[in-house]
Amino acid sequence: MRYGELIRFHNENLLEGGDVSIAASNINWECFCQRHGLKMRMDIEQLLTDEKAKEDMLEQSKQWIFPLQSITKLRKERYGLHFHRAPIIANVLNSIITNGENYGKHKGPAGDGAVLPRSIHLSLNNRFLNEDKHNSKELHKFRAKQLYLILGRLLEYSKWRVVQEDDVTDDTLRVSVDCNNVPRRPSDSQEDKKMVRLVCGPVLEPTTKTATSMTSGDYMALRSNDMLLIAMHRHGVRDCVKGKNFESLMHRLGHAAVIVDLFEVRHSTGATVVRSGLGSSKGANYILYNSARLETLLRTFQAQVDLGVYECLPPLDEIDLSVLEDELDWQLIYGYLLTFPKLVETTLAQVEQGLCGVHLLVRYIVDLASLFSRYYRHKRILVQQRTNLMPVLYARIYLVKAVRQVLNSALALLGIEPVDYM
Repeated sequence: MRYGELIRFHNENLLEGGDVSIAASNINWECFCQRHGLKMRMDIEQLLTDEKAKEDMLEQSKQWIFPLQSITKLRKERYGLHFHRAPIIANVLNSIITNGENYGKHKGPAGDGAVLPRSIHLSLNNRFLNEDKHNSKELHKFRAKQLYLILGRLLEYSKWRVVQEDDVTDDTLRVSVDCNNVPRRPSDSQEDKKMVRLVCGPVLEPTTKTATSMTSGDYMALRSNDMLLIAMHRHGVRDCVKGKNFESLMHRLGHAAVIVDLFEVRHSTGATVVRSGLGSSKGANYILYNSARLETLLRTFQAQVDLGVYECLPPLDEIDLSVLEDELDWQLIYGYLLTFPKLVETTLAQVEQGLCGVHLLVRYIVDLASLFSRYYRHKRILVQQRTNLMPVLYARIYLVKAVRQVLNSALALLGIEPVDYM
């Protein structure tokens, strides 16, 4: 975010474009230095001008936590940097398996002399909720309430220190979640005027682009029915009506669909309701279908262990992780699992300006589900019980466990429950 065109971290086309790419021309670097009051250390036209310069950089990178393996020249005066994969794979999987649901959460200051991070106080503007009990059911107000809840969960991951009203100080950032149709009043106190407003946009009809009159309950029922029709199409009518928990599942799917519909765009802009199931082709149903697939894989593996087909999963430090250096494995680990903590941080990067990147979180979840779906189609995870295939099985099971953990954590931030089956 800070270095823009100078340094880019990639999550696709990693083999061709590098895990990271850097600008080669001095023009980019000089512009950045001028903006930030810095000076170039070397007066040269281009970085890494010859093979020796590349070799020197590779040698220096051996001192890094994650050293480089190679450097390639790209188009548009850029270089692609490729990391040694093994250290990153081991670090990411170990971090996720060890920390579980705490993976990605900012660790607070330690010790008596540690400096506390800046405090933040989050509130929901009660004017539009309390004036009329029935108004709280309006869809745009439901959207604002969900934004308030999502922001609260994101702050639990962040470096911000969330405080209650009684603990607010002059340095506390005060943030109020509001609707776009609630203007400031002349009677607002000076404190209210200093408060940062996180504004939630309207919810619109797809054809007229005017504010919808649907209540949150009506829309939840509509989207639950859409999920039912999709399930019936996939599994057949009889299979759909058999399960005793089927009604509860459809309600959860409906709730997930509503959340994705409302936040797949920036919260400050208008969201569009989905009519006749004509929404994103990779919405909540697609996400949760892959969530259920992850659960099914792990459940099937454990059942095979219980039957004696597979041996118990060995500890992670005994696993040969070199089998996960293939391109699809690497894209999952480097492009998505590694970047989850940074993604959460990015969603809050502009909170002081009244913006929260919830749409980035939704996009991340959809992309992660899509990539895992591709991984599932191309990789045989539950392989036959053969001695030479067991290292592959165990490594991929750990990868599946890591993907499940990160996906579940991301869904939990949106208030969406994962599903065990679909």
